[in-house]
Amino acid sequence: MNRQKRFFQGLALVGLWALSLLILLPLLLVVINSFKSSAEADAMNLLLPKSFMVENFKTVLTTGSVFRSLMNSALITGAAVLLSVILGSMAAFVFNRRRSSLNRTVYNYFLLGLVIPVQIITLIEILKYFHMMNSYQGIILVYVAIFTPLTIFLTYGAVSSIPRELDEAAIVDGCGALRLFFKILFPLLTPVIITSCITQFMFIWNDFQYPLYLLSDTKKWTLVLGIYGFIGQYSSDWNLVCAHILMSSLPVVIIYLSGQKYIISGMVSGAVKG
Repeated sequence: MNRQKRFFQGLALVGLWALSLLILLPLLLVVINSFKSSAEADAMNLLLPKSFMVENFKTVLTTGSVFRSLMNSALITGAAVLLSVILGSMAAFVFNRRRSSLNRTVYNYFLLGLVIPVQIITLIEILKYFHMMNSYQGIILVYVAIFTPLTIFLTYGAVSSIPRELDEAAIVDGCGALRLFFKILFPLLTPVIITSCITQFMFIWNDFQYPLYLLSDTKKWTLVLGIYGFIGQYSSDWNLVCAHILMSSLPVVIIYLSGQKYIISGMVSGAVKG
């Protein structure tokens, strides 16, 4: 029995390594080809370059509008994540602590946002009506509307694990509702808040669909759309395209690696039944 168990454990381990390698191959392909010459990159293989061409990154920085696209992505992603996390966690706090039938109905209504897909044509018409098409505030509000239900769902369960006696003690000491939430409860929600932030950051930073439909001005394009436009201009220079992709992916990798320890604990905290 132990031998059979070890066999299946070894088989599962081999399968996980194979799956990890399959996932890492595209990233490795991009990294290697970003340092090649244009002729070498045409083959698009995993062979190391004859000489590492750092000049590819300099070329992308000077011709690819990377800095402007980076600022656009940072503005849109940062504002959307900040608003979604603050509004969603505050709403979850109210829904959890004041469990009236009305609050329960509104809470369930928000949760529908997790399962009902966004209708892009209707969304465009709404933004046109409010004169928010091709604007930063328009696409930021779209992302806030998409991710606020996720923040509410995750934070609601985490708030349930915090004893109500903590609220009562703070109120007795003269603590108001906002101060109670931000000074006392919010720090206790750190794992689930970071989980929500990382999840949203990765989606918004890498999103292609909504910026493509909602931002027609190339000066407002995000990094992902910048890659799209860059490929159109330099489709024959795959070394430059790979360099652009690598530079655009680095912020996501850094954010994920720096906060990955909070993801599992945040998901577990958010799964507590309220």
